[in-house]
Amino acid sequence: MKATYNPPLSLTIIGTVLIGLATLVAAWITFDIIVRRGWKTMMAIMIPVYILNALYLAPITLWTYLKYGRPEKLDGKMKWMDVGRTPANTRIEQPPNTPAKQHDMPRMDRMDRMDHEAINHSGMHHGTMHNMHMPSPDQPMFPTVTIAVCHCGAGCLLGDIVGEWLVFGTNATLDDYAFALLFGIVFQYFSIAPMSGDYGPKTLWRAAKADFLSLTFFEIGLFGWMAIFQFGIFGQGLGMDNVVGMFFGHWTAFPINWWLITSKVKERVV
Repeated sequence: MKATYNPPLSLTIIGTVLIGLATLVAAWITFDIIVRRGWKTMMAIMIPVYILNALYLAPITLWTYLKYGRPEKLDGKMKWMDVGRTPANTRIEQPPNTPAKQHDMPRMDRMDRMDHEAINHSGMHHGTMHNMHMPSPDQPMFPTVTIAVCHCGAGCLLGDIVGEWLVFGTNATLDDYAFALLFGIVFQYFSIAPMSGDYGPKTLWRAAKADFLSLTFFEIGLFGWMAIFQFGIFGQGLGMDNVVGMFFGHWTAFPINWWLITSKVKERVV
């Protein structure tokens, strides 16, 4: 391949327009999440997932976000209800038969009751958050799997960015796949753990297994397109095209993510 190359002007214009539009979509999603205070109701990991995937899969990411992932705009009355909390200024009425003074109860009984209430509140809070992130029963598999693939895509995109900049800055020989796998496991872990309630090694293994399979199939589409683009279309006359390759990678990873969800390796999230 030539050390330097001059891409056709038409490709430069098309690429600039598409990347510009994708950047605007990602910026709008970011703005919309901030305005709606999405961090209060969204699964935290889904915020960067939607923003990053808009950079290479803008139309589908925007449709999925608006139809299934967009947080409700909270008003003053609903903020505490949506996160399973009681507002600080809300007065909790005592049942008619409840004694007005708790000092009449034995100390140990009071402590046992406080522990029981704390456990119940914690369970209620976890259950509320779990239900918030569960897709509705009638949600089709297409958007469910699309969201699942987006976890892998976000990790792949970050892996490419970090890997390429490290190579550029240090002249080291690094493997983009390893970086993509590392970031992908993080994205998978923080999508599985909140839904399962397990933050231990079992969930880490599930995340590693899910991302290894998902990323491997993702790379088939990515590197397959890059090979076709480089050798078949332009005969090594142009550099690699990662953005279009990631678009194809999304679809080659679609079937394996369908299987990962139906086999309960990955969780259904919104």
